[in-house]
Amino acid sequence: MNPIYHKLAQIAYDTVLQTMVDGEKTHPDNDWQDVSIIDHICHAGHHIDDYITKDTSEDHIAHALTRCAIIKYLEANHENI
Repeated sequence: MNPIYHKLAQIAYDTVLQTMVDGEKTHPDNDWQDVSIIDHICHAGHHIDDYITKDTSEDHIAHALTRCAIIKYLEANHENI
């Protein structure tokens, strides 16, 4: 396996974990679990749009990546499909 895959996976892991921990400060109820997959897709898309328009109010790539990870989690656990 290409060793760069491990580096990429570590960056994704660290990014999603930090975004989730930071998100707990403003969303302490884990309400992300009650949001539909379609809504998570839309939120990820908005973050990508904001990144494209050079909005710097937050790390939009980290948030988009986290939303995508949430979608994979919900799919894997047959939740909220």
